[in-house]
Amino acid sequence: MIEGLVSIIMPSFNTEKYISSSIESVITQTYKNWELFIIDDCSKDLTIQTIQKYLKAYPNIFLIQLEKNSGAAVSRNKGIEKANGEYIAFLDSDDLWE
Repeated sequence: MIEGLVSIIMPSFNTEKYISSSIESVITQTYKNWELFIIDDCSKDLTIQTIQKYLKAYPNIFLIQLEKNSGAAVSRNKGIEKANGEYIAFLDSDDLWE
């Protein structure tokens, strides 16, 4: 556990239309000590390609791809397993933080 770090868990499934806005809403927060785990649940649209643009630019954004479609609860639990933060926050891939 890293003190002060917020681990953000974001399940995704076929959210290419929304996920950029969700990721941007994390990036633009004033608190900068965070890591974002996006757990993709076997998307069949361009969600992965959209996420990959952010992986190159932000070393604190990580993508985990599930091998079989398992649902949001499994995705969240996989993210929690990888989290390093003192705090855990959840953000769905079609939601925004102001």
